[in-house]
Amino acid sequence: MSLNIVPGEVITYLVDVFGALWPILALGLGIAAVPRLISATKTVFSRR
Repeated sequence: MSLNIVPGEVITYLVDVFGALWPILALGLGIAAVPRLISATKTVFSRR
């Protein structure tokens, strides 16, 4: 069984998958980043 992998098709497929998943990824990263941003802000203001 030979796999005929065409780079153009692979890129198109990855773009489609990424296009479908990026809102979920962005939301997840945003939720993960919020506590770090809050703690970093508190650290900055507490140093003054």
